[in-house]
Amino acid sequence: GSNGYKIIDAEEVVLLTKTCCLPQLGKMEAFSKARIPEYSKEAAAFLEEIVKKYSDEKGKFCYQKALAPHKSRHKKMFDTVKFFLGDDAEAESEEEVCNEELLQEQKKTETLRNDLVMRLYALGRYAQISCAGYSVPRLCGLWTGEWNPGWRGAYTMDANVNIQVSGMNTGNIYEAGIGYLYFVLRQLSDWEENAEKIYGMKNAIQIPVNTDGNRAMIVEYDKAYPFQYWNAGASWMMQPVFEFWQCFGNRKIPLEGRLQHIFQKESLDLEREILRPLLLKTMNFWMQLCTPEYYVDVNGNACYRKGKRKLEEGEKYLIVPSYSPENHPRGYDSTITANASMDIAAAKDCMYMVMAVEEKMQCADSEDIVNRCKKFLSELPGYLFDNSGALCEWALNCYQDNNEHRHISHLYCAWPAYETQKDEKLRLACVQAVANRNLKNIGKDDTASHGWIHKALVCARLKDGTGAASILRHLFHSDIFYGSLMTDHNTDRSKGVYCTDTIIGLVGVINEMLVYSDMEQIEFLPAIAPEWTKGRICGLRTRCHVLIQRLTWDVDRKEISAQIVSDVNQEITFSCRYLAENRNNPQQVKLCKGENAVICFH
Repeated sequence: GSNGYKIIDAEEVVLLTKTCCLPQLGKMEAFSKARIPEYSKEAAAFLEEIVKKYSDEKGKFCYQKALAPHKSRHKKMFDTVKFFLGDDAEAESEEEVCNEELLQEQKKTETLRNDLVMRLYALGRYAQISCAGYSVPRLCGLWTGEWNPGWRGAYTMDANVNIQVSGMNTGNIYEAGIGYLYFVLRQLSDWEENAEKIYGMKNAIQIPVNTDGNRAMIVEYDKAYPFQYWNAGASWMMQPVFEFWQCFGNRKIPLEGRLQHIFQKESLDLEREILRPLLLKTMNFWMQLCTPEYYVDVNGNACYRKGKRKLEEGEKYLIVPSYSPENHPRGYDSTITANASMDIAAAKDCMYMVMAVEEKMQCADSEDIVNRCKKFLSELPGYLFDNSGALCEWALNCYQDNNEHRHISHLYCAWPAYETQKDEKLRLACVQAVANRNLKNIGKDDTASHGWIHKALVCARLKDGTGAASILRHLFHSDIFYGSLMTDHNTDRSKGVYCTDTIIGLVGVINEMLVYSDMEQIEFLPAIAPEWTKGRICGLRTRCHVLIQRLTWDVDRKEISAQIVSDVNQEITFSCRYLAENRNNPQQVKLCKGENAVICFH
């Protein structure tokens, strides 16, 4: 019955807590009278054993002894990547300044401080690791600080979760990738039911915007937020699974207890039992969503003809219903639309992922599946561009873009997909789309942290180092960071919600600024900040089974060197657009499995 405890003259206080996950709470009266005492006794007994286990020879609880096994495990994960800016001497002295002083000093200059950037990167990795192994970070990571956090502290999958896992695979945190796989697999049956209940689909998946981590039924739908018609979610959630495979190769994935019960197995083969089935279910979703009855004619008009069995020459599918989270066309009364550019990009992205896996696995039906994907790609609607040259958020002439919004869902083709890498017109259209958002959204809907981090990831993928650095400066000059360097949901703390998507997402942003990779190429310093004239990063993984053991650069001396090792025999193209003379002079290098190689640009 006590409301608290008052501690006087203590030399040391250690607080031990035990968290119990109770999905089936029952009625409050029964829970408070019976189950709270029951779980309290269990928790107390558990904590007593912990105290005994980690007490010293005098019977006193030893915090360092309890920390040691966690520290050992986490240090191994943390040390897979090392990041330094400037001279080594500068890097070694960066811990001499406290967080609050660093933040205040940063606000006095427009130049990104190396010591702050490095510390934020390290803390982002720490936060990622703390959330790794069983699941992914919630909106607030593992830490809420309150009983009823904003947005229920949920897993939100139309930006926040996606941002928070953006650096886990390239950042070489294998355990984080495993936790992501578990997170997806635990929801799979609900994703299948969503597709069946909402669209009547078979052997397909559709994800909700939010989940508590246990159940993932779509229960949020209204005129303003019609998430039952958000089609792109499954493709977006498949990207990190695909990227895990790209970075780490095929693996036997050991299952945690609940998943062992669901699958009746102790482990699953990543390619055969996880990645391929998930991608095929996502492919089935798109192919069942599109029907010749709804189509775009040769003049770009949306059309419907009941009973139409096939597309005629020049016609394309009309993706309807469609939803571009969480925006709506300017002057349009509903967010339920057609041909959202995010849907078009996500459908394409799914087909590309499917084809890559099928071409690698060479299953009995792989050729047929690849041919179906190619045919479907040819039938998808094309993108539209506005008068400024920007990519439109909806690919229909009847809609006008609304740039007064935090979300940039329509730039899926740039990030997390790779479509802009081989399409210069599309890349420039995305650059212009970001510029339009920056211009029109100032002071209107521009405080949400996930909006800025999402935009920074897109800028990095678009090779726009100046734009990405500008976003980092904006964040570093805002009030988004607490004294611990953890982050708020808003740059002005207007919501007062502790939220980790900025601090963890920064890792993904910096990784992308320093190295771009896909299954065929690696580009060094594709979007480096102008201030980062000298530095090194060790341990990044790439999406072509290549580990970058050490990447160093010195802009003033025009020197870039990378020590790498490949997991497989292959030929990879290396480039570095940052050194102008090498922009059109990529290096094609044959790599042998397990052998070290050095790549240099001068």
